[in-house]
Amino acid sequence: MTTTLEEVDDLVGADRPDRPFYDTGVLLDRDDFRDEQTYHRARLARALAYLAGAGTLVGLKVEVAATTADGSAHEVKVNPGLAIDRLGRIVEVPRAWCLRLEPWFAAQTADALRAAHGAQGVVADLFVRFVAVARGRTPSFAQGAFDATDALVPNRLRDAFRFDLVLRPDARTAPATDFLPRSRFDAVRLLDPAARAAAVRDALLEGWSEANAHGHDLARPDGQALPPLAEHGVSADGSASLADPSALFLARLRIPTVQTPEAVPPGARPDPDFAALDPSRIDNRSRAFAAPADALAAVFGI
Repeated sequence: MTTTLEEVDDLVGADRPDRPFYDTGVLLDRDDFRDEQTYHRARLARALAYLAGAGTLVGLKVEVAATTADGSAHEVKVNPGLAIDRLGRIVEVPRAWCLRLEPWFAAQTADALRAAHGAQGVVADLFVRFVAVARGRTPSFAQGAFDATDALVPNRLRDAFRFDLVLRPDARTAPATDFLPRSRFDAVRLLDPAARAAAVRDALLEGWSEANAHGHDLARPDGQALPPLAEHGVSADGSASLADPSALFLARLRIPTVQTPEAVPPGARPDPDFAALDPSRIDNRSRAFAAPADALAAVFGI
């Protein structure tokens, strides 16, 4: 038996985990064993986040293809791959996953589509995020104010994932390059090669400061939530971010439309032209990459 219930991940909590201390005669409960796992998971995640950075390690290429011979149905396909999220958790997609475009487009409101309708079409960003999924059931003592003999709890937790395709409410007014992922080392790329080594050392020295948006990922004060980055955006009413702050940006889709933005009156929906959604309209390269050490060695001839 398998459930699809998402569990709250203990690594999301902003408090730094303590290592449990065991001794003879000490009674152990659920929290002791969970804290044991959380401590070791948090140490590994922290190391991965700072050594490799958040981003795609390999794969996860986004494509669009027709699913019918007459081209009346299309899907977004995310190929298998591996990534590291902002908290250092491994996000593994073991096989290709697809999203049907026509039903997704039809489920969006007219106002949301018009706001995301820019000069290059309707702009939508695809994110992936880590989720812990409860699997199976096993008997347990009832929790809380209950008196039951048939209480059940999940038998296992699986490190899984979730995709979110969200419209950009700022696409109509913002430049096409706005709200894409940025690296804390972006400024280094603009320097002369001879000056880059010193600039990297300076960037690392300042990498823990509050002035660095990426410094908040694991260096944020206890009790504070993970803040969203530029690519997570803000909803049209400004009440929340478009995507979960731990989600990784994968690709930007610019869905062609029959009309120009100015030709769509208020309250109307732009008509998509999915047949024209070719690879040139899918931006896979603006995502953050967590480059493996051997890849960097090949680039620099080490």
